[in-house]
Amino acid sequence: MDVNPVSGIPSRLLIRALRQKFDSQGFPDLHPGDRLDAQVTRKLGEGKILVLLKGTQVEADTKIPLQVGQKIQVQVESLEPQVLLRLVADDAAGERGKITGYLKAFRSDPQAFADLFEAAADLFKPDHLKTLSNGLLRSQARSLGQMIRTLIFSSETLENPLFIRDFVFRSGFLLERALDRHLKEGAPAETKAQPGADNLKSALIRFGAEVRQWLGSRPDIPAEEFKTLIRLAEYADRSVHSLETQQILNVLSRDQENRFMVQIPFAFSQNLAMQDIFIEFGGNPAEENEKGSPFRIVFFLNFDALGEMMIDVVIRDQELAADLSCQNVDVMTLVSSSLEKLKENLDSLGFRVVRMACDVRDDIGPTRNDYVKNSSWYEGDVINFFA
Repeated sequence: MDVNPVSGIPSRLLIRALRQKFDSQGFPDLHPGDRLDAQVTRKLGEGKILVLLKGTQVEADTKIPLQVGQKIQVQVESLEPQVLLRLVADDAAGERGKITGYLKAFRSDPQAFADLFEAAADLFKPDHLKTLSNGLLRSQARSLGQMIRTLIFSSETLENPLFIRDFVFRSGFLLERALDRHLKEGAPAETKAQPGADNLKSALIRFGAEVRQWLGSRPDIPAEEFKTLIRLAEYADRSVHSLETQQILNVLSRDQENRFMVQIPFAFSQNLAMQDIFIEFGGNPAEENEKGSPFRIVFFLNFDALGEMMIDVVIRDQELAADLSCQNVDVMTLVSSSLEKLKENLDSLGFRVVRMACDVRDDIGPTRNDYVKNSSWYEGDVINFFA
């Protein structure tokens, strides 16, 4: 399988007409070697799209994050046992340009990911959902709203010691990797439960497709319900795009710096705030020993009552060292009084705490900004990143 060296996303578009063979009536006349212009006309969810090919709508499977309306150029590689189209070189450049677009979008609106969680608080209120006449859609919307709430670090999720790990897996950041591993296990995808079914990205894709299908099948939808459905569909599309942006950032960051960035929503007041967590794999090579490579987790937090905080954690095997920094002495005193309890909790999880201390520093904000700006995806001209 060809893979884009930047994104790690397969660079093939597999046309798999689930209800028709390539030689069936109505399917376009194709020959190996043909180079064709095509256009994405609709997203069906679960990686399936409709492609306009030689005047005919053809259902396709793809792992490439194509958008409705996007024009592509493909070459027919084979017809049996399935029609296989390869994106031509010019379109590969377009794919890189699309990734650049994700990065520019992030830089111009870094709060887009936060909007996913903030908008959900209003959009999935029972008063809004009661306008939906489709009981299944109403139930799916409630479930989606509940899933989003479990991904916010709050008093409801505070007791989960593995919240960060669960957030990464259940957000859908690793969805494509899970799908790829699933297919490599040998069994056809249609014979097994889809991996990652309980994650936000796949749930949003499915829900958006269901909403649009309902909209397309019912021309007599009341105005209030129609408005709600449009808002839900647009929310699903925006949210999937925000998640894909996070995925792109982390693919690039992992490849260039062996680093992973997670933005996690915190809600311990009336306002929801995104907190930044950077995970560096491998640590400092000079410090590696027979126990294996360490990895580092740096938390940049900002609370209404406590102000800015930085937590720098290094873990090697099950040994853990943590340095906590606050903006003033009062907060340092408060945090220090809780360190023994924190050590006990970490010990119960199997960690051996070799160091844990708290100090005061006045450059937490600038340190966080430097951390972001020094990332490869934040360079002044992101297009140069792909040169």
